[in-house]
Amino acid sequence: MEDLDYLFSTARIRTMEGKLLNRQKLEELINTEKPEDAIHRLEECGWEDPDFSDHEAMDRSLSRERRRVYKEIEAFAPDKSMVRVFRLKYDYHNLKVLLKAGALGRGPDGMLSECGSVPAAKMEAAVAEDNYSALSPAMRNAAVEASEILNRTGDPQFSDIALDRACFAEMLQLAKASGSEFLTGYVRLCIDSVNLNTAVRLKKRGLPYEYMRQAAIAGGSVDSSRLVTELTPDAVETVFAKSALLPAAQVAAEVLRGSERLSALDMASDNAVMGYLHNAKYVGLGEQPLVAYIAAKEAELVALRIVFGGKLSGLDPKDIKERLRDTYV
Repeated sequence: MEDLDYLFSTARIRTMEGKLLNRQKLEELINTEKPEDAIHRLEECGWEDPDFSDHEAMDRSLSRERRRVYKEIEAFAPDKSMVRVFRLKYDYHNLKVLLKAGALGRGPDGMLSECGSVPAAKMEAAVAEDNYSALSPAMRNAAVEASEILNRTGDPQFSDIALDRACFAEMLQLAKASGSEFLTGYVRLCIDSVNLNTAVRLKKRGLPYEYMRQAAIAGGSVDSSRLVTELTPDAVETVFAKSALLPAAQVAAEVLRGSERLSALDMASDNAVMGYLHNAKYVGLGEQPLVAYIAAKEAELVALRIVFGGKLSGLDPKDIKERLRDTYV
């Protein structure tokens, strides 16, 4: 689409950005002693009836806010497929839950998300009836493949890998079809991040290269086959030398050396992706602000899970603050 098609949406997004939580506001939430004070601060940012009284209430509030934002953006987005790129991971999450629940002969036990592009009830019916005709071709093929893997091996880890590969492949396909180089670059960077984190974790566990061959996701900017080798600290930095993930790869090298924790790699990877999104802040007109806002809102919800999850678990405020990632604003 032409940039002018995004004239209204860009102006709308810039207004919405003003209500995103920055680092200072997140730390203020951490420091609040009264739950009602934290709730009031979120309501000022546009939240509707937030409830963080316990973990289940927290999950419901985060999910409700995510649905609200998706619905609002879809109402004015010139290309709604861009929103679907972000919704897809919840569709594939639901597939994972339903296939594993079916294999165990039980229900999903409240684990389904209503944030996907396919209504959870429709997805549940498709799996129960073993009829995936209502899903997209890519999702349909992935569901059949994952179901066969689960029936053959009984190992949900392998079926999850198949669904993860399919999810990112469909996200990348949609991003390319939208014509947005920014969205495509974002999806590629997410793929690279997953591959980096997976490779390091498998190496730390001492598992053979075959596991990475199965888990590697195609489509990133970095050739994942370069990670299916002897993964040394120097090698991982070399592989990502020209990637936006180089700072994360440097942390990964320290993890492999034993001087850093895996949690530090997770944070460095998330911060690298946020650094990419920051480029949209300097775009006057186009789809970039819309894409970046959705990703930034997702990151904000992760941050709030860290904040309130930590508070509910009785963590020291200092420990919670150390877990916070970079913010968009």
